[in-house]
Amino acid sequence: MSRRGRVVAWSAAVAVLVAGGAVGGVLALRGPSDDEAAAAAGGPPAATAEVERGTLSGTSTQVGTLTRPDGPVIGGPIAGTLTEVPAVGTVLHPRDVLYRVDDEPVVLFDGTVPAWRSFEAGMEKGPDVRQLEANLEAWGYLGVAADDVFDWRTTRAVRAWQKDAGLERTGTVELGRVLFRSGELVVSDVQVDLGAQAVGGTIYATKRSERVATVDLPVGSQFARTGTTAQVELPDGTAVPGSVREVGPAHATDDGSTTVTVTLGLDDQAAVGDLTDASVSVDFVTEVHEDVLSVPLLALGAAADGGFVVDVVQPDGSTRPVPVETGLFAGDRVEITGDVEAGDRVVVPEDS
Repeated sequence: MSRRGRVVAWSAAVAVLVAGGAVGGVLALRGPSDDEAAAAAGGPPAATAEVERGTLSGTSTQVGTLTRPDGPVIGGPIAGTLTEVPAVGTVLHPRDVLYRVDDEPVVLFDGTVPAWRSFEAGMEKGPDVRQLEANLEAWGYLGVAADDVFDWRTTRAVRAWQKDAGLERTGTVELGRVLFRSGELVVSDVQVDLGAQAVGGTIYATKRSERVATVDLPVGSQFARTGTTAQVELPDGTAVPGSVREVGPAHATDDGSTTVTVTLGLDDQAAVGDLTDASVSVDFVTEVHEDVLSVPLLALGAAADGGFVVDVVQPDGSTRPVPVETGLFAGDRVEITGDVEAGDRVVVPEDS
């Protein structure tokens, strides 16, 4: 009977807490399996795995929420009767109509500099002019590179755009006729009814079209830093890489603790599909061990002295129990050191 065969079956749990999150997994140590019994009797084990050399990453898993970040509120100084508002859920792109006042459109232009004045020939140079021209150039109206001068070329481009937009071809753009906002927006909350007077204030709120993951972490957590990388696991098991882009202010929770909300951008929006407002798992990397040997967790067995062994398959199909020491636990694998080499095969019983 092998050394492991003399050990009464028992189990233990390995758990490490890092920054309030559980790291690694639960390890069930096992007694002899049917595979090992077969191997001890001279037959080859049915289930084996290779000892691998490579990099292992330990993780701290936190519960997060997949959501859309808040976008800008939409409204403006154009006075009149509100005659059109997009429905909740509408995705808005640059050049789309944000709403209509007296049946004339207010249009979304791409940009980050808010408009503070009307646009017309002879106005002073400025970044707002360059921003306006950049949109007209992108839509094929300008014909030259955008600059910060509103000249005759700009007037001509504005008139061409006004014709297509259904506006009077004045060559000037009144304050409030276009709103500069960056990226795609999703209408989230319409706050006024059609027929209302549109004089400043909010007409509707928006969300960004991208999805992010938010996680509440204890104040001082090592993960609450911009640039920290993580894997976000979606409900269907898909893992999407991401990184912390924003750390919110500290706030008290109902249980009296103090946390911060971190927001993670996701590297692959297409992998998310149409999913939003869903619970996700966020795996932060706690430590990385490079160039180490590892085996599946279930390959570990209990030794009589309280240590660990793995059963290494020999050339003749028999197995040899080899004492090992464990290192980093990472997912379903564990780092080991001992009289084993990369490429060796170890028993991984199907019944543990």
